[in-house]
Amino acid sequence: MPLSHQARRVRRSTTSTGGPGRVVTAPTGDVPPRPQARSGAFRFGLIATLGGGLGVGIIVTLMALSTVIVYIGLAFFLALAFEPVVRRLARAGAPRWVGVVVTVVLVVGAVAGILSLVVPALVEQVGHVIRTAPAALQDASRQPWVQQAVETLGLEIDVDDAVAGISSYLLDPDQLLALGGGLLAVGQGITNGITAVVIVAILTLYFAVTLPQMLRSLSRAVPKSHRERVMDIADEIFLSVGRYVAGQVALAAVNAVFVFVVLSIAGGPVPVLFATLAFLGALIPVVGTVVAYAIIVVATLTVSPVTAIVVGVVLLVYAQVEAYVLTPRVMSKAVAVPGALVIVAAFGGGALGGVLGALVAIPVATAGVVVFERVVVPRQQRV
Repeated sequence: MPLSHQARRVRRSTTSTGGPGRVVTAPTGDVPPRPQARSGAFRFGLIATLGGGLGVGIIVTLMALSTVIVYIGLAFFLALAFEPVVRRLARAGAPRWVGVVVTVVLVVGAVAGILSLVVPALVEQVGHVIRTAPAALQDASRQPWVQQAVETLGLEIDVDDAVAGISSYLLDPDQLLALGGGLLAVGQGITNGITAVVIVAILTLYFAVTLPQMLRSLSRAVPKSHRERVMDIADEIFLSVGRYVAGQVALAAVNAVFVFVVLSIAGGPVPVLFATLAFLGALIPVVGTVVAYAIIVVATLTVSPVTAIVVGVVLLVYAQVEAYVLTPRVMSKAVAVPGALVIVAAFGGGALGGVLGALVAIPVATAGVVVFERVVVPRQQRV
């Protein structure tokens, strides 16, 4: 074998960096290196730009669909509120769709009966407030305790002139439309409200009927070895959230009836209107109840300070009874949600989606508590 050929073999074997049976020759000065660095940088920049654009597009899409997402979430949690009753009827032998129809008919009938009793009185009392607001404000400004409070605080204002200015401003139709965003905005708001009710009602019926099928379809995305446990946890979440929503509605109804009775006995203004406010406020625990009670007590000042103090004390006592007696009994089968988490969820949901966002955020927090207790805590106990 020629010497030059043996030298080439030795050089190839000494420059090899591969495994057995693989020979990698070192580049010689005759072959220019390929521009890999520049093409890699271009590829990375292109992928990063496309990824950033896709992320921005997803965020913009979610923001545009935020209202629809809130509607879907609200309908889903309303369907979960029907779930305990539907399951009881199913255990009695009724098909699921029959249980859903019976539950919805009972709920709609109860709501329609309550509205038929409440709405006429509510409309009458709202009109009464609009008609008598200027005189009530003038009478309140002439109360001795108001004059005394102004003098004690050292406020250099004419209470009568201030009340007259506020009354004339609020009773001006143009100002009322301006506060509502204009005639077109008011009409659009009413239309959007009716549309939201129809959409939520249809989605609620659909979710209530197809909830087991939805759960089975989603379970196929879970590995078979963990599918049974995931289904059990999901089932517990659905029942707990449903019981929480139904229990909160029941507590809100009791709260509204109590406020109506107290204001009727104390001679407070527009008891039906404030009972409705108490019901809506109680749907958002802690935060909503406190705000509703504060508005009721301030409005009762138009009767007398003594009446306002009495009503405030009675409502405060009822709040303690509800917290330590009624809530544990009603929520005995639901998940106990810490008060701090309720407040954070209510404020966060309200900031993201207004009142509907606050209502949806609390059941979401309830589901999070179930996941924490059933998944996170047992896993940490095994470590």
